Amino acid sequence: MTDLWIYGALLLILGVAAVLWPVWRHHRSATVDRTTLNVTLYEERLAELNAQVAAGEITSEQRESTAEEASRLLLEDTAQADGRRTETRRGSPLLLFIAAGLLPLVVFGLYMSWGNPAGLALYRELQESPEPASLEHMIDRMERITEVQPDNGEAWFMLGRGYMSAQQPGRAIGAFESSLKHIGERPEVLSQLAQARFFAAGNQLDTEAAAALDKALELDPDEPTALGLLGIAAFEAGEYTGAIGYWERLLAGMPAGGAGAQAIQGGIDRARERLGMDSTEAAAEQPEVDESAVIRVRLELSDEVTAELDDGAVVFLFARDPAGPPMPLVARRFALNELPADVILSSSDAMLPDVRLNTGQTLELIARVSPEGDATQGTHQETLGGVKVGAEDQVLLRVDTAVQ
Repeated sequence: MTDLWIYGALLLILGVAAVLWPVWRHHRSATVDRTTLNVTLYEERLAELNAQVAAGEITSEQRESTAEEASRLLLEDTAQADGRRTETRRGSPLLLFIAAGLLPLVVFGLYMSWGNPAGLALYRELQESPEPASLEHMIDRMERITEVQPDNGEAWFMLGRGYMSAQQPGRAIGAFESSLKHIGERPEVLSQLAQARFFAAGNQLDTEAAAALDKALELDPDEPTALGLLGIAAFEAGEYTGAIGYWERLLAGMPAGGAGAQAIQGGIDRARERLGMDSTEAAAEQPEVDESAVIRVRLELSDEVTAELDDGAVVFLFARDPAGPPMPLVARRFALNELPADVILSSSDAMLPDVRLNTGQTLELIARVSPEGDATQGTHQETLGGVKVGAEDQVLLRVDTAVQ
């Protein structure tokens, strides 16, 4: 932005100079006194006449006559010059000085009204640092992009994804709806909107979310987010056959042997077990629970945060994979009078039946304070990354940061 202001200042200087040029020119012309010039010419004429008399070229009578004529012309020319100067001085240069002083203010005001300084600053930032340094930085950048370009549907979509990664599904809903408004019905946007509604409703699939998923699958029958979410919703509702159908379709499009494929297969096996299909075989294939795969946490609230809350406030503790989906892997709920607490998170705290914690796995811990008991909305939140599952040392998570 510095170079912009430098160039702008140079242009303003040129503009002010253009406004003041007539005053300067008038001043220069006024410095040449016509009367003084005429007197000088008159004296030179007299000297010339005296030289001619001395040389015998003219008589004294001729000199006197010519001198009188020159004197008369001097008086007439001086009177005419004074009259012209009086006629032209009809105004004061004060208005020009006022205009020159107001010009920078007017230009600056017009630029702030019609220009786009925020867009220019964002453009410079994108050039200097194309990749955001953190999730918070990415969300801040996408929020500014949507302010500068409110019709940019792709930016709204990326903002919604950022909100989901930050465990803010309520805000993600608005971002995905804005994305749909500007880029039309795309299956991936519809699926993300339904997922945000699902999490915001406490893992319940409402009518609008179900309609968005149906439309997404109509546009793309293999849309992975829609298939996975419908399978989760069917499993939670006890519709295990439907869950198996959705997850098998999802599994068919995933790379074999990957962590995601293993998780989906685990969900399918659990659904089959619930149905009693090949229960013995399914039970045999279930991996043994690793009792050492736990996270030891000391959960506390700062005195300032505690003083702002009433007795009905709730604290949620989540653990999620920072490289995976935004949905937490494990979660616990605490009343205010239960804190501080020494907590051990394990696979028994999983939000879905097929989720297992693995020793050595790196997760992200999130503690969120909610006065209303809503896991998706809170007044204070603390995040701790790089937490190793199975570590012997206890980690401290102390909530002291207000949600912006």
